[in-house]
Amino acid sequence: MPMSGVGLCCRASASGDAVRQGVFDYLMLGGRHLDTAQLYSNHREVGQGLREAVAQGVPREEIFLTTKIWNDAFGFEQATAWVPRMLAELGVEYVDLVLLHMPRNDGQGCGGPKQCRQETWLALQRFQRKGQIRSLGVSNFGPRQMEELIDMGGAPVTVNQLEYHPWVPSVHRETVEWCHSRGIALTAYGSMGSNNNAAQMVTQGALQQLGEMHGKSAGQVLLRWAIEHNVSVIPGTSNPKHQLENLQIFDFKLGGQEMGLLDNIPDHDRMLHFGHTPDEFP
Repeated sequence: MPMSGVGLCCRASASGDAVRQGVFDYLMLGGRHLDTAQLYSNHREVGQGLREAVAQGVPREEIFLTTKIWNDAFGFEQATAWVPRMLAELGVEYVDLVLLHMPRNDGQGCGGPKQCRQETWLALQRFQRKGQIRSLGVSNFGPRQMEELIDMGGAPVTVNQLEYHPWVPSVHRETVEWCHSRGIALTAYGSMGSNNNAAQMVTQGALQQLGEMHGKSAGQVLLRWAIEHNVSVIPGTSNPKHQLENLQIFDFKLGGQEMGLLDNIPDHDRMLHFGHTPDEFP
C-alpha cells in the first residue's frame, strides 16, 4: 500500500465528472493509492477515471484501490450481495483492500454489533479467497474491536484507517501503537483537518515556520509528520497542483525537535474533526 494516496470523500469535487477527472489526473501524475467507499456514492466515476488512466499506460497492478463497506450492508447475506455490486460499479475485476467502514451497525438482519462485524468479515473472506478482494481491513476500529476479528482465526486485519494528526486524543495515538505492535498498517484521514477546519490548522504559525525551514507548505509538514510515524496519508483534493504537492513529501524529513513539537500538543488543545473514537461502540 503506497504511503501517500488521495481521499475521494467529503468535498464537491469528489462526485460526478469532477472525481473522474481527479482520479485520472492523480494517476497520471504518478499517484497510485485511491481511497473511496460505498458511502461516498462515486464508485462508477472513480472506476471510470481509473480505467481511463490504465488505457493511457498506467499499469493496473500498480494502482492500490481501497473501498469500504458501510454498515447498512453488514451481515453475511448483505455483504455477500454487496461485493459483486461494488465490483460492477467500479468496473474492476478486483479491489486491493476492503475496509469495514465503521464498527457500529444499524441492527439490520445480523444481531448485535459484534455479530454483524464478524458475519461481514466471514462473507468478505469468501471473495478474498477468490481473488476479488486482495486484503481486508477496518476503519475507526479500536483494539478490542479488531481483536474480535483476529480471534476468529481467518483473514488477518491488515489495515486500520482512522483520524490522525498532531491534535488527536491519546486514544488514537495508543491505537496506532497497538496496530504497529501487531503488524497492522495504518492510514490517516483528516491529516490537514477537514473542509471546515483545514484553513485553521495549516495557518498556524509554528507549522508555517516548519514548512519554511524545509521549503514546504504547512500541509506537507502535517503529511510528513504522519509518514514519520509510519502512517499512510490520503489527503483529499481533485486539484492537480495540490495533488502533486501532496505527493512531494518524501524528499525531506522532520528533525527530532520538530517531531517533538508536534508530538506534544497539550491535552487541552486536542481535538477531533470527525468524532470517531476507537472502541467507542459495543
